[in-house]
Amino acid sequence: MHKNVISTPWASAIGAVALGMLLQACGGGDGGNKFNGPAAQIAAGVVTGFGSVFVDGVEIEDAKASVITEDKDGNPSNSVLQMGQNIRVEHDGKGTASRVTVDAAIIGAVSAIASSTQSLTVAAQKVSVNADAKVGPLTVWAGGYTSLADVKAGDLVQVHGSPLYDSVSKTYQLVATRIQKTANIASLKINGKMGGLDTAAKKFTLNNLTVSYANATLRPSAATLSNDAPVTVYAPLGALVGSNLNASNIKLNSLQNTASAASLAQVGGQMSRYDSAAGSFEVQGVKVLVGAATISPSGARLANAAYVQVKGTLNADGSVAAAGITVREQSVVADLAKVQLIGVISDFVDNSKFVVRGVPVDASTITLASACPGVTLKNGVGVKISATQQANTPVVLASALACQTAPQLSVRPLDGTVSNVNVNAKTFALGNQTVQWDDKTAFVGTTSATMSGQAVRVDAYQSGATLIARVIAVKNTSGELDDEHFHSDANGSDSTKAWEDYLKGHGH
Repeated sequence: MHKNVISTPWASAIGAVALGMLLQACGGGDGGNKFNGPAAQIAAGVVTGFGSVFVDGVEIEDAKASVITEDKDGNPSNSVLQMGQNIRVEHDGKGTASRVTVDAAIIGAVSAIASSTQSLTVAAQKVSVNADAKVGPLTVWAGGYTSLADVKAGDLVQVHGSPLYDSVSKTYQLVATRIQKTANIASLKINGKMGGLDTAAKKFTLNNLTVSYANATLRPSAATLSNDAPVTVYAPLGALVGSNLNASNIKLNSLQNTASAASLAQVGGQMSRYDSAAGSFEVQGVKVLVGAATISPSGARLANAAYVQVKGTLNADGSVAAAGITVREQSVVADLAKVQLIGVISDFVDNSKFVVRGVPVDASTITLASACPGVTLKNGVGVKISATQQANTPVVLASALACQTAPQLSVRPLDGTVSNVNVNAKTFALGNQTVQWDDKTAFVGTTSATMSGQAVRVDAYQSGATLIARVIAVKNTSGELDDEHFHSDANGSDSTKAWEDYLKGHGH
């Protein structure tokens, strides 16, 4: 039987985690590092926080944006934003997004795990786990995983991260920012750069794969394949045999395809193929021209594998002429290396254990008397938090906290059982509250046609007198949300024990 609410305070605090990483990021706030430029810009990078959504430390308002994933044919479906994802954001140059595309780098089956090197192989692509904040964002584990030890051969996963070129093997490996187990996949998917193009045989290589495109649909249809071009290859799961893949669909990637009118771009990830003489390198498959760019922090050096954030002009050929480059490897205290959370407290347990924007926060190092003088922390209190990731847990460790008025578009979690569904009006009741959904609402584990009578958690924001749902997620039979790390398992361990285990492991 579904429960209407999570039964214990600690379970409540952790039950929000699943939605936190299943969280539509909207809400604004006064976070720094915002945009201020001409219209039509693109930001491509990793989700590092919520308030609006933070992309490699930069805040972009997405309350009115569509958040989507694309299938092999380019058809969009509503999605949810989660920590560690690769996303592309089209916005107006002032930091207000119109469209956010979630773009996993690899979706497929695990074929090998190497604990000694903290790596695995997915769809014949090498993936490495990152537990060093200087290298870049730590790998977020999801879908029931807590570490590499949980991964089994044959698991279906989706992986986000940065491609890193190995000049010896002349192949890329992916440094993962997120690895999530999934129950099923629509298509195998691999992002990469083409090599060894044979137009007569209609084949090319993609790292260790030989890809046949004889029967593949190309997108855009008029695109021309060429060596070193960044592509996304789709295929049925069974189409991968050894190191050979028969592609069903191929998308030629470029930032222009994402936002054709964009003039400026932000791109984040690890540097590859750095050529100091030519003054160029790659990030996320995008060529960056260093030119006279300002490099920060002062004294920072560009080098392969350094995690960087690049801002500059988007050229017609898809390259970016850099104006500024921030090197995370040499500035682990900069915005680029922080988790930023702006919103209201939910699932409050005590002053050191609560959730903000669905992300569980360990605030045990914060002195509240000076951080929030005269304020009693509780559910609904508006806060702004800077935090650091911790390896093998979604719980972030707060380094700074301030209480503030909740953002105008603050997203709040609501728990209850759905009733009075009106499909024509797109409304339903949750207790004594009426909630509306729209064409941007993401349904997780349910649909508008099946949610009546189900116990759900809803992320919603106030628009006038109306509550607008951004995410509607069904709870599992233990009363907690399906997905992330803190959930009931086969041994009966619930979220209460999961948080207790976290606290024990971190010396609390």
